[in-house]
Amino acid sequence: MLAFAAGFMSLSVEILWVRLIGFAHFGVPQAFAFVLVVFLAGVALGAVLGKRFCTGHERALGAAGVALLLAGAIDIATPWLIAASIAGPFAFLAKVVLILSSAALKAVAFPIAHHLGSSDAGGKLGRSLSRVYFFNIIGSTLGPIVFGFFLLDFISLQAGFTVIGLFCVAVGALLVARLRAAYVFYPLAGLAVVASFLVDHKSSHLVRVMAGEGDALKVHYVVENRQGIIHTTEGESAAEGDAVFGGNVYDGRTNVDLLVNSNRIDRAYLLTSLTQAPKNILVLGLSTGAWTRVVSAIPGVERIDVVEINPGYLELIKRYPSVSPLLDDKRVSIHIDDGRRWLKRNPGARYDLVVMNTSFHWRANSTNLLSRNFLQELKGHMTPQAILAFNSTRSPDVLETAANVFPHAYRWMNFIYCADFDFREPGADVQRQRLAQLSLEGRPLLDFSRERDRQALAAMRAQQFETVDQVAAKTGRPLEIITDDNMITEYKYGMGF
Repeated sequence: MLAFAAGFMSLSVEILWVRLIGFAHFGVPQAFAFVLVVFLAGVALGAVLGKRFCTGHERALGAAGVALLLAGAIDIATPWLIAASIAGPFAFLAKVVLILSSAALKAVAFPIAHHLGSSDAGGKLGRSLSRVYFFNIIGSTLGPIVFGFFLLDFISLQAGFTVIGLFCVAVGALLVARLRAAYVFYPLAGLAVVASFLVDHKSSHLVRVMAGEGDALKVHYVVENRQGIIHTTEGESAAEGDAVFGGNVYDGRTNVDLLVNSNRIDRAYLLTSLTQAPKNILVLGLSTGAWTRVVSAIPGVERIDVVEINPGYLELIKRYPSVSPLLDDKRVSIHIDDGRRWLKRNPGARYDLVVMNTSFHWRANSTNLLSRNFLQELKGHMTPQAILAFNSTRSPDVLETAANVFPHAYRWMNFIYCADFDFREPGADVQRQRLAQLSLEGRPLLDFSRERDRQALAAMRAQQFETVDQVAAKTGRPLEIITDDNMITEYKYGMGF
């Protein structure tokens, strides 16, 4: 059971560290590698330390108990130590030391479990070895499942460290109590278990500090679930709308007003002026719902399928009147799923317009939405006159990849617009007419009798589409095609750690 507990606690806290480091470093793929390297170094160090205590039953049992008590104390203190050091010169060192020490102290228990098991093996050493490994593997498997798939839907990252820390304290106290035969330690273990249920399970202090909350920045809402962490920050004005961050990376604003344009919503308005009477629309990535809200204003739309992997955005959208009506729009169907999986499960779905306002190209797993493989999958779900618009976040290789799949692919600001036909110049009068028809709840979004609205249209038309050749000339290197295998936007041309 000691081997089980060591595996369960070690892999559980590793899940928490992957989330913490990923959030602190904006979701770059190297965050997982960093945690893994330091964690495994800690496991190796703990195994070496544990071996030194394997010279007697009582000494080994006491060492395991003390090590787990210390590990529990470190885990409980971790959120506060990270919060205190996050802006200081030793922030990175603090992460290394905390991960290393937490992993090492838990790993001390594993060689001790083998030592205790072999001492009681009664000549059946092979059976003892198998049992210890078996229970350690069961614990190591259940830890990520229990925390990664269940508990993180109900408790915050900060509470997760506290819960696993209290569990360590409880197990450590029980070991010391067994050694000393003094029942004074049993109440300590029981107290730790009870305290884990009294933890503020939704405390978001750590997330708020890592998000930069202070005098100049106010974090409005924090939503944590097993899919990730979402938070919103207060805009400079009410009209500008709150900014939304997924995994601590900017993910849009709650603004749908072209005249405010704080979130470059003009890219969505441009799209509505390029497409002719779409009936079925697919939106991959809901975020604040601002883009879905704008495309729902197109007259004649019959159905909008929205695929969003994190249900936490729905909780946020309810809080903002500018976007919340889309949740009651009978034409809008929101599917909580992975975009690729949903498309493969719905092979017959066809759309006249596809929108992906997804995250930065350098984030982990971004290849899943930017690769040639996925664009080809999307193309199979588009009607002949459909347009696909998606965010390149100014990666030139995204445009090159789109041009490899679609005969017409162009960049407008940081967005890629592509189709099987040239859609670029519907004409000023046609664009104006289509934009004038946009309405929500019977209220037109634009009124071209007003000078400001006419200026907004003129500014939109002044921005030109860029071709692949033009973008390549600016880039200064040969453009490459993104595939599922090369993941160049995440690694070769990514942001790094």
